[in-house]
Amino acid sequence: MAGLHKDQRGITGLETAIVLIAFVVVASVFAFAVLNTGLLSSEKSKETVLGGLGETSATMSLRGDVIADANPAKASVDTITFTLTPASTSSEAVDLSASGTVVTYLDADQGINCNTTGTFDGDANTPECSWSADWLIGSPDLVEAGEQVEIKVTLTNLTPLLGKGTEFTIQVKPSKGAVVIVNRTLPKELKGIMDLN
Repeated sequence: MAGLHKDQRGITGLETAIVLIAFVVVASVFAFAVLNTGLLSSEKSKETVLGGLGETSATMSLRGDVIADANPAKASVDTITFTLTPASTSSEAVDLSASGTVVTYLDADQGINCNTTGTFDGDANTPECSWSADWLIGSPDLVEAGEQVEIKVTLTNLTPLLGKGTEFTIQVKPSKGAVVIVNRTLPKELKGIMDLN
């Protein structure tokens, strides 16, 4: 009987079982954490992809020429006109309403958001511009497949005015979709009407 109490084979088996169960529990917790993180990151990836598709499915592009109209003295440009149309891959309409679009004018001296009222405050120290949209094909305010919109940006109240040899950028930023960027440089000699392509 004395030898029976000194034999500890049963206790060693119990310790092994406890260690094994602990390893299984810890492994299952780690597995849950890894799976949960994977599901969360794949959901975020899905949101990112869907957001990107939404942006690219509502894209516009330039169609035709960018036209500059100089003032009668041919010293500066009064208006820039260009046509926008949905890109070939665009599947959604783009909102070009006055409340859904921002048009920004930039050059080396100024960067301003143009208004849609077409009126200026008369202060020569405050640079201002305005823009308007005229549907050549289709009807306002959404630009859908097959439609064309002429954007006219009036620059008669800039400080300084848009003169010869000046590089400028006009950005059309709809509420949804890619920004359309028109970047051109005026020639060294201005004419009444100029094609800036």
